[in-house]
Amino acid sequence: VSTQSTGRVRKAVVSTQSTGEGCEYHLNFTFGVEGEIVPGLRFHQNISRKGIPVSKLNLMLGSFGPRDEPHTFKTPTDEAPKGTLARGTYHAKCKFIDDDKSIHLAWEWAFKIQTDW
Repeated sequence: VSTQSTGRVRKAVVSTQSTGEGCEYHLNFTFGVEGEIVPGLRFHQNISRKGIPVSKLNLMLGSFGPRDEPHTFKTPTDEAPKGTLARGTYHAKCKFIDDDKSIHLAWEWAFKIQTDW
């Protein structure tokens, strides 16, 4: 993942990933907090296919203060769709947002579900 600073918000650009039908997956994040406490940090992810929403994930991570060692977070395990109609490219929009409505990181990524990968 590469990040680009745009003021306070960082935007990341991620390449398209390929996965097989019915594969289990999760996302791992490692992040640091500098300066002030981040109150009520949440992770939002919206997945769509051909512009139609297919999945939404909103997780409360909690409040985080600055410290020397990084914080880590792992999303719950999910399963990729199966079947002929499920094959294709999906688009995900993700962001970390806090109780003050500050977006700390926002990015988009895509994944392709196929039979042979």
